[in-house]
Amino acid sequence: MTEAIERVIVDLQRYSEAGQRLADQLHQLARLNAEDVERLRAGASMTESCQITNSSDRSRGLTRIMAEFEESRRVIRASTVIGLLEEGRTTSEIGQVFGVSRQLANRLVKDARALYGDPSGAPMEQTEPF
Repeated sequence: MTEAIERVIVDLQRYSEAGQRLADQLHQLARLNAEDVERLRAGASMTESCQITNSSDRSRGLTRIMAEFEESRRVIRASTVIGLLEEGRTTSEIGQVFGVSRQLANRLVKDARALYGDPSGAPMEQTEPF
């Protein structure tokens, strides 16, 4: 098994774990939102309801989990791109694998190289992650 495939496997596992944490957080959010609805229907004020559920902490927690999920998505995409490049795939072929335009595939390749380096060993150009 190549190093690229091993990296993809590890990144897939992390992506799945981040997805599970996001799903758990969303289920908890749905339950808490239902409680908020009942409280508001029972006559609680908005201030009361927000204080009882500690809505600011809930919002920050969800933002943190979503950012973690999005970063794990970026990493698995990048490690997959590097693996495809190592297999000799072109940017157009990578676009087909991901179902995106050649232009977006080019951005994915640049991001992957920024994270992992160029698998061909050629000098890397400086890019900003998107």
